[in-house]
Amino acid sequence: MKRSKSVLLVLLAAVACSRGEHVAAHTDAPVILISIDTLRADHLPAYGYKGVETPAIDAFRRDAILYRNAWSHCPMTLPSHVSILTGLLPPQNGVRNNLGYVFEGAKHQSLPKLLKGAGYATGAAVSAYVLRGSTGLGAEFDDYDDAISSRADASVGELQRSGDVSMAVAQKWIAAHGQDRFFYFLHLFEPHSPYTPPEPFRSRYASMPYDGEIAAADAILGRFLESLKQSGIYDRALIVVLSDHGEGLGDHGEGEHGVFLYREAIHVPLLVKLPASERAGNTVDANVQLIDVYPTIAAVAGAKVPAEVQGRSLLGDLDATRSVYSETLLPRLHLGWSDLESLVTANNHFIQAPRPELYDMTADPAEKKNVLTEQRRQYAAMKQELGRFTTAAAAPSPVSKEEADKLAALGYIGSVREETGTDLPDPKDHIGDLEQMRAAAHAEEQGRVADAAAIYKAVLERNPRFTDAWIRLAGFYEKNGQAEQAEAAYKRAIQSAPSLAAGVALSLGALQLRLRKLDEAEAHAKLALTKESAAGGAHLLLARIALARGNPGEVEREARLAAAEPGRRREATVVMAELRAAQGHYPEALQLLDGLKQEQGAAPLVDLEATRGDALARMNRSAEAEAAFRAELAAFPHNRQAYTRLAILYVTLGRIDDAERTLDQMFAANRSRSSAELAAETWAAVDNGTAAAQWRKRAAQVR
Repeated sequence: MKRSKSVLLVLLAAVACSRGEHVAAHTDAPVILISIDTLRADHLPAYGYKGVETPAIDAFRRDAILYRNAWSHCPMTLPSHVSILTGLLPPQNGVRNNLGYVFEGAKHQSLPKLLKGAGYATGAAVSAYVLRGSTGLGAEFDDYDDAISSRADASVGELQRSGDVSMAVAQKWIAAHGQDRFFYFLHLFEPHSPYTPPEPFRSRYASMPYDGEIAAADAILGRFLESLKQSGIYDRALIVVLSDHGEGLGDHGEGEHGVFLYREAIHVPLLVKLPASERAGNTVDANVQLIDVYPTIAAVAGAKVPAEVQGRSLLGDLDATRSVYSETLLPRLHLGWSDLESLVTANNHFIQAPRPELYDMTADPAEKKNVLTEQRRQYAAMKQELGRFTTAAAAPSPVSKEEADKLAALGYIGSVREETGTDLPDPKDHIGDLEQMRAAAHAEEQGRVADAAAIYKAVLERNPRFTDAWIRLAGFYEKNGQAEQAEAAYKRAIQSAPSLAAGVALSLGALQLRLRKLDEAEAHAKLALTKESAAGGAHLLLARIALARGNPGEVEREARLAAAEPGRRREATVVMAELRAAQGHYPEALQLLDGLKQEQGAAPLVDLEATRGDALARMNRSAEAEAAFRAELAAFPHNRQAYTRLAILYVTLGRIDDAERTLDQMFAANRSRSSAELAAETWAAVDNGTAAAQWRKRAAQVR
């Protein structure tokens, strides 16, 4: 029901604005927060850039207040958004990295919880897996749509969905709540890498695909804002458009983001449209920060700002002397380098690093000349001020006793220590290693396996604490069928960063399951369960382990728990289909799988077609089964189970030569002793002792 304004709420808003937030409350106004991920302020025409056209943002800017100097507190998606939604800096809200942290809502009153208490319905649609609800954000909203499928073969940053899909979710939710007071958070991921804009933007911005992604995001934003206008919501709404962080684009040697704190990474666009477009077209030059969004929205909504909130309303008297704190722990946690902190003032930017830096942003906005030696007093003053913000660079979620016990039982604790950052190298001295990692990935794509392996090993020889390199090397080994080497690399990754063990444990456990090391796989799945953000994947892995052990009740239980996380629903459905097929319920298995295939825009899912092929083969629909197995291998050429099932199908059809070729292909795609042993087991299962013996002999020769 639509609620009218009340004098009482306006008075409460005046109290909430006692720190100079001079704004009238609009207690009936819908509140919409739109975040365009990875969007540099200096790549928008609204901020003076000429390289891209953004008609939607330009039109919105004419209705809004533009903040010329807005700053992010962390160049990573999850920590930055948690700061926006809590009004707290990362050291205070407890989320300081994309991985290893969970937001604890019981400790802080988030913006959606605050507004819910004031009578608002709350909803969100996010476009990246890194913002999935299990990070703790989902529990803060009435509705939180994060239906982005996870894939074992993809990095967290690659797990995303089109902003059009998230927009459609938002439009449907808003249509159902448009007459009520509501708060909605819409997250678009388009400018984030990989830069693959759709046409016509792909062709239009072929020389700068990042700008093409910006244009694509602008088009989505335009369609969304137009829908708000058509419904009559736009004019009466408070709408905030911002970004969580920028993008390096090589300006200081970093192609993407997360490592450095230079201007290109933390200077972000921020535009605020008030109800009835009050103050339309205004520009604010004073430094502001993303934690200021919380008290701004609260002031307009007439909600009392919690005392712990550190931001100030963007609509009041802004202090031109305010400093903005930013940090990144990614270099230490993932790369074995020092973490960084920075402080931005009206004219200067100080970056605390093993070799500290000071920039005069008025004379040198591109931050190319470190003036620290010439401005020692300024450096000393800013270093002292930075000390008010910083805390010790603690481990991302301190390793709990339960997690420590599990790590110790698996042999990890005791051989490693959490680094404090005080004895680690300066990221700017080693940023070239990230380019080496990209070179290795490019070599992989071109099939230059030896070159890729040599690069990974050289990087790790220089820096054995480079956790991400161990993970990439493990994935490289997996793709090239070197399962034992992959297992060892995953273990080294856990050794180098125990606080990030949960995510790595899922990859390692999945590999151990494929190697039929079921007890070890289970132990790593249970290690992952110690982190809420990894629980969905852990339950899925436990369901697969139970399936391998022939424990249907456990499969059902764990698959249901996995499916409770929207991003794991499709994978959990495949496991349930595998169980139904194993129980002889083939039509039911096909029904589940065909339902997944019919989902519009769904990405290929490992084992979906292989499970279909198995069910079809058992129903004597051989041609369809062969096509399904081939479809699986086209999408996932390293899926050993698909090869063996297809080989068995060929044997049953009397196509022995095809079966031999299929197992040869399996071994070529996964060259390892365990693959040869699997081929031997496959021949033994169809009573071909001669072929089995030949494969056992080959297995003994594999190094």
